[in-house]
Amino acid sequence: MMVLQVAFWFLIFLIVYIYFGYPVLLKIISSFKKVPSNEGQTFKPKVTFFIAAYNEEKVIGEKLQNAVGLNYPRELLEIIVVSDDSSDRTNEIVEEYSTKYPFITLNVVKGRKGKTEALNKSVPLAKGDVLVFSDANSMYEKDALLYLVKHFSEPSIGGVCGELKLLNSTNSSIGESEGAYWKYEKLLKTLETQTGTSIVANGSIYAIRRELFKEMNPNVGDDMQNPLIIISQGKRFVYEPNAITKEETSTKEKEEFGRKVRIVTRSFTGIMAYKKVLNPFKNFDFFYKYMSHKFLRWLVPYYMIAVFIMNLFLLEHELYKWVFAAQLLFYGLAVLGIWVKHKITYIPYYFCLVNYAALLGTMRAMTGKRQATWKPTSR
Repeated sequence: MMVLQVAFWFLIFLIVYIYFGYPVLLKIISSFKKVPSNEGQTFKPKVTFFIAAYNEEKVIGEKLQNAVGLNYPRELLEIIVVSDDSSDRTNEIVEEYSTKYPFITLNVVKGRKGKTEALNKSVPLAKGDVLVFSDANSMYEKDALLYLVKHFSEPSIGGVCGELKLLNSTNSSIGESEGAYWKYEKLLKTLETQTGTSIVANGSIYAIRRELFKEMNPNVGDDMQNPLIIISQGKRFVYEPNAITKEETSTKEKEEFGRKVRIVTRSFTGIMAYKKVLNPFKNFDFFYKYMSHKFLRWLVPYYMIAVFIMNLFLLEHELYKWVFAAQLLFYGLAVLGIWVKHKITYIPYYFCLVNYAALLGTMRAMTGKRQATWKPTSR
């Protein structure tokens, strides 16, 4: 019984550490660890700006108009739209823009390879020293590129991630929860950067040195792989909060859930493919950050299930009756959140939804299921 109690409280401690203890630990470390800063830098390298697209006829024109309007010298900017064999008017619209703007080119990757493989086949076309990656539905603020690329004046930095701001114009509950999630992610990336290196990117806005690019696994997201590739070469990957892009949040819960399952499936597949970088003796800073920020968090649904089951065998003790009651209340509120859209119910609902997606995603990855291609969503 003692072993069961120790395992029970250890798993609870792990859940609390992942969501609360980890940022506190980073905050403590950041108070005495100093890293190079690039404030005020005006470094302007040659940039190749990749826009990944598959059947994006509804937004590709707006995206290109946004790209050409960025505050960056045109003679230093090259825009390549990577079309994953789009079957709608996406290619036609891009060609119209390339006629007007010679620095815009279209690269159609035949055979529907998926975003990552399409980028693999497109990067060799780049002439820029810095590669910037974006999605078709993501609209950059005018100075976003300037904020991204200034960090490359520091030789130790190999990659930079910008800030995704989600617009919840419909005031949907799923959109509000997504916004809260991204605020939490912003805090983690800020603290990770202050303590050395961040470990994640966002596919809508990040940049890397061209010389550090390596061909990626087609079954894994580019924004998951590139930070690992950069860090494995001894460079830092940092977060720049002033390099801002905006997207609309999804209004469809089923669509958002499917997107999360796909992301976890591809990311968990990725870390299994890049497990060599998780060597604590080579890079402990990266090891504890990746384990805390990503890997252990993907396993939270397994901890939750184990805690619930173990609690059933400990009900003879008064304390464990209260803990079990708290679990029942939490899950009851989560179920109620399906119909009642209030913070009291929707926060537990969203937490359970995210972890259910992690459960399905990790199970799919461990059973060998792959998902290289994607479809545009309302986000």
